[in-house]
Amino acid sequence: MTFDDGPYQYSWDLAKSLNAQGIRSTFFINGNNFVNVETDKLTTSEGEKTYMEVIKHYYDMGHEVASHTYEHKELQGLSEQEIEYQMNTESDIIFKAIGKRPALMRPPTGSYDANALAVLKKLGYSVVNWDLDTNDWRAHDFTQEKAAYQEMDKDTSGTVGHITLEHEVYDQTVNELIPWAIEYVKSKNYQFVTASECIGVEPYQ
Repeated sequence: MTFDDGPYQYSWDLAKSLNAQGIRSTFFINGNNFVNVETDKLTTSEGEKTYMEVIKHYYDMGHEVASHTYEHKELQGLSEQEIEYQMNTESDIIFKAIGKRPALMRPPTGSYDANALAVLKKLGYSVVNWDLDTNDWRAHDFTQEKAAYQEMDKDTSGTVGHITLEHEVYDQTVNELIPWAIEYVKSKNYQFVTASECIGVEPYQ
């Protein structure tokens, strides 16, 4: 279970809820997308927090903090310098929050080219996309979102796992899809692990 585009107003309580259920997820975050994490604040079940505190909270709750670029820029077609700016600026923010630099990144929209891949490799990143896309950002259609998970019904005995894509910035995702998906995945006897555990790489540099 992986989340893109945060942090946002639901992130603090989502991270806490997942932790309470013994679930560790990976959050691919931006520094300046839905919010500016260095200046904006939010109200949580535990009072007002800064978004830098939210990033630390992910980590404290046992989740992985990974990069989704600083400004949610599609990497395909960007110059080496532009890619480095997006990645290094986000890395600095994450380091400031948790004292570690991410080794996992997800390209916005999942798109990248050979140049981007070479730059990311040079910067020490593993690229992590997904194989089950809920499309929760597109139609906000709960039936459609559930259908993505129900592709697991086709799994064979050789299937070792899936990386699902959700966005923590949508109320329906956080409050409807995720509670349903947790029960559904458990019914399939899968275990929830982080992205780094799923693909066998280190989460931090």
